[in-house]
Amino acid sequence: MNAMPDPAAGPARWSVGVFGRNEAARIGACLRAIARAAAEVRAEAVPHVTVLLNGTTDDSPALAAAALREAGLAGEVHQVPHADKSHALNLFLHELRPPATLYFCIDAYAEIWPDSLRHLARRLERQPEALAAAAVPSSGRSADALRQGMLRHSGLHGSLFALRATFVERLASAGLRLPIGLYRGDGLLGSFLLHDLDAAKGGWEGWRIAVEPAASWTTPRWQPWRWQDLRRHLHRLVRQGRGRLESAALRQAIYTDGFAGLPKDADAMLRDWIAADPRARRPKLWRDPFAWLALARLRHAAPPAPDQLRPRLVLRNEAA
Repeated sequence: MNAMPDPAAGPARWSVGVFGRNEAARIGACLRAIARAAAEVRAEAVPHVTVLLNGTTDDSPALAAAALREAGLAGEVHQVPHADKSHALNLFLHELRPPATLYFCIDAYAEIWPDSLRHLARRLERQPEALAAAAVPSSGRSADALRQGMLRHSGLHGSLFALRATFVERLASAGLRLPIGLYRGDGLLGSFLLHDLDAAKGGWEGWRIAVEPAASWTTPRWQPWRWQDLRRHLHRLVRQGRGRLESAALRQAIYTDGFAGLPKDADAMLRDWIAADPRARRPKLWRDPFAWLALARLRHAAPPAPDQLRPRLVLRNEAA
């Protein structure tokens, strides 16, 4: 277990995890934005950046390494063969994180606002009972609706949030991991937070996630006439269809055995859940075509080999 830093020893240690797949076009801008945010808080905290590129087949690893060096950020770049953000989050929270007082998670396609890290940290200072602080979206067609929804009903948006070190330490000690292959891993992590790691204790409490409207990020505008954007959008729709199936399967698993009963593999969870009542649970093409496509893909999916789940260090960089 990582030892906690001594707050009296100087500026706080902040750990930033960056997660992405095939983000060659955006990883540089993401890390430069983190560097600007780090410069804003240099007297208060010393950020360390851990980049986890999962299932990447483009030049993201080399570009991330170059950007980390050029920005003068202390940190590491890791490549994981298996394409799965939930597994990458597990690696960060259970294995690769350095000792820190706060842990930030950022999507590699997001460009965070320069003062976002400070705003999230100060929100947690103002709300000492909260276990996490969530930023809100500011770009995209659904940004306004998502922002208002988060302000009404606390939750995490996977592109940018902060976790207290005490919560991360408890999560690791409990051995709670997101199922491998889970699409809505950020949502399950939010459930861990809102239930304080115990689905049977105290119920769902919104105050455990503090939503900070002054912290946000930008993403590239989606252009439907660009093939790359269209392909990514269609892939997201299929993944969202899978997410609808996952939500129902997860609810049953959690209500039955709590978080300790979560399966290790999301594919196996979905297969077992549908097999228990196929007539009611198997999606219909005419009702939910994207969930139907997700299930069709699931039939041909094989579990990843153990070596596909292990991270490979690409770069370790000391701060300038």
